[in-house]
Formats: sequence, structure tokens, C-alpha cells
Amino acid sequence: MGRLVRIVNAKKQKIAATLISEGIYQPDDRSFLLELPLKNLEEILSLRTKSSFRNPRLNK
Repeated sequence: MGRLVRIVNAKKQKIAATLISEGIYQPDDRSFLLELPLKNLEEILSLRTKSSFRNPRLNK
């Protein structure tokens, strides 16, 4: 496995772990998340930081 592939897989693992630990996805969704392209995972992560996925009741 090439160096770039290892770097991409490590980033995907980290993003998937973050999304699962924050309750956005369930642990059963890990294999689905890891099959997504890195670009899609980064987009989901950026949407999360813009609070699109957060519970609006928590902001009150």
C-alpha cells in the first residue's frame, strides 16, 4: 500500500471516529463512512462545524 493511500485511510478513520463520537453517526455506520471518498467525509465534517447537524434545542 502506498504512502498516500495510508495517509488518506488514516484521515478517513479519524473523521469517521469524530463523527461517531459526536453522535452524528452510529458505530454500525463506520464501514459505510470508510467507503466514502475523503472529500465527502471532509464536507460532512465541515457541515458539522457549521452546526448544521447539531440539535437546535441545545443552543437555547
